[in-house]
Amino acid sequence: MNPRQAPCNKADLVGQLTAHDLLHENTARGRGKGRPAAVLSFNPLRLGAVFITVTDQTLVASAVDLDLRVLGQVTAAPPHESDNAAMAACLRSLIRDTAAIFAPRAELCAIVCSMSGLLDVGRETWCVSARWPELRNFHLGAALAGFNCPVWLIRNLDAELAGLRLHEGHGAEETALLLHWGHGIGAAYAAGGDVVNRSRGRFCEIGHWGLGNGRGLRCNCGNTDCLETVAGLWSIQPALSAEFPGLPSSESGVTAHLARMDLRESPVVQIALSEMLRLTANLCRLLFPERVILTGPFVQNPEVFSRFVQTLDVAPRLRSLDRIGSSRRRLLELSAYSSVAYSTASMLRHGLRRWMSSALLKSPLIVSASALL
Repeated sequence: MNPRQAPCNKADLVGQLTAHDLLHENTARGRGKGRPAAVLSFNPLRLGAVFITVTDQTLVASAVDLDLRVLGQVTAAPPHESDNAAMAACLRSLIRDTAAIFAPRAELCAIVCSMSGLLDVGRETWCVSARWPELRNFHLGAALAGFNCPVWLIRNLDAELAGLRLHEGHGAEETALLLHWGHGIGAAYAAGGDVVNRSRGRFCEIGHWGLGNGRGLRCNCGNTDCLETVAGLWSIQPALSAEFPGLPSSESGVTAHLARMDLRESPVVQIALSEMLRLTANLCRLLFPERVILTGPFVQNPEVFSRFVQTLDVAPRLRSLDRIGSSRRRLLELSAYSSVAYSTASMLRHGLRRWMSSALLKSPLIVSASALL
């Protein structure tokens, strides 16, 4: 059979999938007479996706196979002053290095970008990121078009909340608020079985709410007196280091230290905490979540977390008797898998369908097989 001929029956389809190394065919050891049975096994290493997210000011790229296993990671740290052209060059190099982790015959079928800041998901555009102020309306789809595979853009906190909902088994109609306090400050909200505005990429940019305190502190976003100027790790880290010499500057490095430190006498932490508690109470009055998930290095401190719990317990709920469930998570550990799985699963299915339609000629069998993925 011509390898480019459209398969007309199941045996032909299996033959083409085997020829393209998506299926492996092995012979089972038979006990009786007759032709031994063939055992088909799926090859999860044939295709893969690159998943990119942001931690502090570092891009972290993961090579993910069809079983949603992370095979390896590569990181890059674009300079703070990186513009669109510099970021495009950095991402292309990062993706090439990450794709090299796959087996030699593996093909890249999807790129998932889980980014911070404001996005325009429909236009595949990374609009603004306070981490890289020179970045403006960066068209990721065009910058990565050379890889000839679908590019999917999602806000990092939306991906994390969606992953946590799957990981923890939230109810379909349960409302949940994810609040992250770390290098930056942001939130995501789920209601009606989905993350709000996930398909648009802009919601709850609370780190850049204006405080109106008249201090005139310049924020990375270009405005003054945003919440992050008094509570974001990027802003208060110098003052924290003066109080606690040797304290790491990154989220991942500082988490374990903050978890065991006594922060009750730290002026900079108490000012930041006061603003964060007020913010959280107001968000609960606005969104009425049934569950609040707190993430980031600061809430790993027992005293800080207990203050959040106390605030949620006494926050006025418009005479409602409902109680808010609160919990804290270390996203670097617990939800790393779930957010990768959520963000890449649908794109891998889409990429696999696209690959099957191009590697194998269109036929009713291909259409029906792709629909099952």
